[in-house]
Amino acid sequence: MQKAIRFFISFFLTLLISVETFAWSAATHAYLARGAGQANLDSQETYGATVPDLFNLMLDSPDYDYLVNRTHYHYGNVKSKARGMGLESFAFGFVSHNERWGADYTAHRNGRTTREGYIIAQSTLLGTQLRPQVQVILENSGVPLASLVAGVLAPQLAHPIIETAIDLLIKRNEDPLIGQELLQSAMDRSSTVPDLLVAAYGKSIARRMNISEEEAGNFIKDAEAGFREMMIRYGEILSKDEEEAIQDLANEGAVLIEGYIEAVTGTQVEVPPEVLVEFLHLAIQQVEEDYNGEIAATLSYLQNRLNSYLQRILKKD
Repeated sequence: MQKAIRFFISFFLTLLISVETFAWSAATHAYLARGAGQANLDSQETYGATVPDLFNLMLDSPDYDYLVNRTHYHYGNVKSKARGMGLESFAFGFVSHNERWGADYTAHRNGRTTREGYIIAQSTLLGTQLRPQVQVILENSGVPLASLVAGVLAPQLAHPIIETAIDLLIKRNEDPLIGQELLQSAMDRSSTVPDLLVAAYGKSIARRMNISEEEAGNFIKDAEAGFREMMIRYGEILSKDEEEAIQDLANEGAVLIEGYIEAVTGTQVEVPPEVLVEFLHLAIQQVEEDYNGEIAATLSYLQNRLNSYLQRILKKD
């Protein structure tokens, strides 16, 4: 039984690498950061609001938790270095994302309209709906213990699908140009952003990974470059009509999920893109009625917290 449990844990952690690649919740972060922003903030803020997720593709790294903790909890490192580099607006967006009290906090820990994080609550509901179809996919491909694996996988898969659905609704109802804005912000990001991230996190990552500061700097720059390419692609997808965007997400997601399931289980699995299309439509239908209330409440909360945070920083300066 313990061996099976270890298999399940390895299975869903590895699979999350794939689902994170097409579900950044980037549009939601950008929308909230821009809504909480002050006058004259540029597109650097939009990119900054997404960058705390730059290490999301490194779940196979033994230092994954540490890396994510750096960007999601030690956001002040970026803020303190940004002024001298002319990247205040980037830092403003970056700070709004954090998991201590920012947008990720409301999504994952304490929602404004739910006791638990809004995304967590919605993912639990959607996971129940997805489980039978996930189990069928696994059984048809001969994955061992398909029922138990589906029970672990379905809610984990539901999480990024819910985030993506909200991104699509942000575009549909709040900001039709959010895809172009994400694309442009990634393409136009300041060339000094990688240096800012190195200044903020290079020394600590070098110590943690037992590498030189130069190697740590290159590691951070490579991660940011890969993340930027992903954001360009996501911006391209969100710039399309909704149904075309959903189809692109499903096509790319299906290939990634198939590859990672095979890598973990040794079993070839066929994930029909039309199943992911259905999952995304289910998620949109589920959150369509109440996501706007959560977004509005989060925006009001975020404005107050950001103003309070910035006032404390100004006093220290």
